Amino acid sequence: MLPDFMKDFKKLQKNYSTLKQDLKVFVNTQLILSHKLNIQNSGIVRISGLSIIQPQIYKARKFACKSLKGRGASSGIRVIYAYFKTGGRFFV
Repeated sequence: MLPDFMKDFKKLQKNYSTLKQDLKVFVNTQLILSHKLNIQNSGIVRISGLSIIQPQIYKARKFACKSLKGRGASSGIRVIYAYFKTGGRFFV
């Protein structure tokens, strides 16, 4: 994870105690299913119109945080990440 992300993540984690666990679940399920197993996921979309080819930049629209009870995927938390297809690596 990138330093800027970690700084913002620590601030958010103070208000949303389950965020670290939720992010781990997200990476292990949504990202693996979408990129490694090529299972279509409408909650993850590639950001188009960027001038770079590699890495591919994606936005996860459906990121559920347990700390936001009753709101589920529409919790307002969005995750932008880079996916390096050649190495199969993710950077949040």
